[in-house]
Amino acid sequence: MTRPVGHLLVGPRSHGVVRYAQSVFDAVIAEGADHRLAHMRTRCAGIPPGLTDCALVHIHVTDRLFGRNPSRARDNLLGMIAALRRPVSVTLHDLPQPSDGRAMQARIEFFRSVARAATGVIVSSRHEASLFAEHVDASIDPEVVPLMFDTVRVDKPSESTELTVGVLGYLYPGKGHLETLQAMSGLDPSIGFVALGTPSPGHEDLADDLAKVAADMGRRCTITGYLTDDELRRASAEVTVPVAYHRHMSASGSINSWISAGRKPLVPHTVYTEELAARSPGVLTMHANDDGALRAAIERAFRRPTDTWIDPEVTPSPTVADVGRTHDRLLQRWSA
Repeated sequence: MTRPVGHLLVGPRSHGVVRYAQSVFDAVIAEGADHRLAHMRTRCAGIPPGLTDCALVHIHVTDRLFGRNPSRARDNLLGMIAALRRPVSVTLHDLPQPSDGRAMQARIEFFRSVARAATGVIVSSRHEASLFAEHVDASIDPEVVPLMFDTVRVDKPSESTELTVGVLGYLYPGKGHLETLQAMSGLDPSIGFVALGTPSPGHEDLADDLAKVAADMGRRCTITGYLTDDELRRASAEVTVPVAYHRHMSASGSINSWISAGRKPLVPHTVYTEELAARSPGVLTMHANDDGALRAAIERAFRRPTDTWIDPEVTPSPTVADVGRTHDRLLQRWSA
């Protein structure tokens, strides 16, 4: 009899990687596969209840979930893998790249060690696969399973909704919140700035910085804090101009969240956004990768707000079912 496959979620359920790991498990189960789930808010020191009879355990990984720094995270996760006493496969998120600055080398060592300890490795884009080969370990060939799109649901707000520019996801330096707000300098001060999310741990000061810049403009600045999936979808529909100005992304759950809400976000031309646009035409509005082009794109979007909504005929790829089937196939292969 074939033994089940386990999925181990590590970290707070509000974290984007943990939320995505849950959605992958749900997608696999929806396909009728025999998979089991366990969740630990912090790292475990053995086999969690519910996974003891699993042939393989799959974990979604980024260094910040497993320790205060990449070195501590590496030791913690490798200890977990050893304690599980069975094959472990991983999905790697937020691959190291030069924009990490001084932290890059330590992050490389984390991802390299984890990948070498794993039975199988998944990344979420061809761009991440190229970063993995260039910076982490060219001897390992990871599987590419793009981030899934929920069924697109378009809930257009009433005409009375106030005008806003919005950025979705955790607030942290480099995500594009401050640059987007600054790009609004030529807009009427009545147009508000909205951050759909909460500051990433250690970056709470960014909320104060945004509030100060907005106040200097005479502009409203709203930071929503953590939103449930339903709250996020409703809030995404209410934003007038959706923006994703993360210029060093290797895969982006924030962009997927915009698209799953029926929105067509403004994004810079990058290797990843061009890959996404080729796979799912009609889901992005692209502009040159600089602040001036972002400013012009925002101004165009206010002139043509209908362009910020995805055509109902467009089906983004991959779907939830696609991702569920692909994960089941890979994890069953690695557990054999």
